[in-house]
Amino acid sequence: MSRPFMPAGFSRSIHVIATDGHRGSIAGAAIGALLLGGWLAWFFLARVGQYEASVSARLEVGQAAHRVEAPLGGRVAAVRLDLLGAEVAAGDVLVELDVEPLRRDIDDKRARLSAIAGQMGPLRAEIAARSQALRDGAEAARARIDEAKARLKEAEAGARFQELEAARAVRLRQDGLVSEAEAARLAAEALSRRSATEALDRAAARADVERRTGQSEQQAELARLDREAASLEGERLVLEATIEGLLAEIERRKIRSPIAGRVGEITVLRAGSFVREGDVVAAVVPPGELRVIAEFPPSSVGRIRAGQAGRLRLDAFPWTEYGTLATTVERVASEAQEGRIRVELGVRPDPASPIPMQHGLPGNVVIEMERVSPASLVLRAAGQIVRVRGGADG
Repeated sequence: MSRPFMPAGFSRSIHVIATDGHRGSIAGAAIGALLLGGWLAWFFLARVGQYEASVSARLEVGQAAHRVEAPLGGRVAAVRLDLLGAEVAAGDVLVELDVEPLRRDIDDKRARLSAIAGQMGPLRAEIAARSQALRDGAEAARARIDEAKARLKEAEAGARFQELEAARAVRLRQDGLVSEAEAARLAAEALSRRSATEALDRAAARADVERRTGQSEQQAELARLDREAASLEGERLVLEATIEGLLAEIERRKIRSPIAGRVGEITVLRAGSFVREGDVVAAVVPPGELRVIAEFPPSSVGRIRAGQAGRLRLDAFPWTEYGTLATTVERVASEAQEGRIRVELGVRPDPASPIPMQHGLPGNVVIEMERVSPASLVLRAAGQIVRVRGGADG
């Protein structure tokens, strides 16, 4: 049987095509095997990050901001909170409440104090004068009494002598040595001396009574003046204590900053408006190192740990333009509150970043919790799907 005729050039072309097709299949298989091996190596050996995003995050200083509350209610008289973010020192007056009624009361009491001071001067002078007069009168009375006693003593001696003379004259009259007239004269003179002595005795007693009566009256008047002075002094002390209390009330109506720092929050107040006791009028943020306070869903418990790295994106500064800030987990709450887990992170400011580091900036934190292989991620996802379907079937 004869074979069909085929030109030599065409036969060579068929041979080349057959040879090239065999080699291409081998090269394709080799490339596919390499790609598959590389993918499998990446699938099982590579490590990719697994991240958790916060529900909310906020830049805060290390120390808590101090809320400034009104210690009592009243009408606002002056507001010294010029601008939000202003720097204040400890003790600076932020808001003043109306104190006009208290000031009027203080003025009235100070006027009464002035009147008391005007009364106390003359009263003390009168007390001093009466005390001196009482002392001088007592000394003069004692001198008069001593003089009266001396005269009485002298008269007593004269009366006794005269009585002796009269008695002797009586005896001499009996013997006829003295006349009856002389004896009668001596007896009358002795009686007169005795009467004079008794009169001096009564005068001395009366002088002593008058001295005691005068002293009692003067002492009673002096006691009355002392009571009046003591009453005025007591009123003065009460007024001074009341004024101090009113001044303290005025001071309480000056709402001051408890610490030095920056005004982080402020309530809109105007002169004439009213505040109630306990109302927050401002919040002062103390100077200190900034940190990030973030809240995560409860599913992150046990997965977020201290030392993990994260990135902070601030709402007011788009990360595509301003970048992000590096953070590190420092503390993680062990229990959820209101369905969220509190996480505290340290933040490392970037000197080259234009983002202003200040208290209160809100944002979002993304934490790299772990690095695992893609195979582990696929297995975890498959396990979750199986659990979900199993729960649905059950």
